[in-house]
Amino acid sequence: MTHIEKHGVGPGEIDEFFTEIRYFEQSRKDNSFTAIGKLESGRFLQVVYRKIDPETLFIITAFDLQDPDMIAFLKSIED
Repeated sequence: MTHIEKHGVGPGEIDEFFTEIRYFEQSRKDNSFTAIGKLESGRFLQVVYRKIDPETLFIITAFDLQDPDMIAFLKSIED
């Protein structure tokens, strides 16, 4: 079982996160990134990753977004 699967996030959800939805990323001090977004299923995720190159990401972890302010932000910008 992968680290993300321990948080109940499947590989298909990670693929959807980076290819099918609009997400918002922020760089971190350790040269990794954190991103938040809402899947088509309605699930709000936070994903932490490193950019290996422009086409390759290394997923460190992913889990349900818990911050109510960030969830409200994502809801406010829905199309």
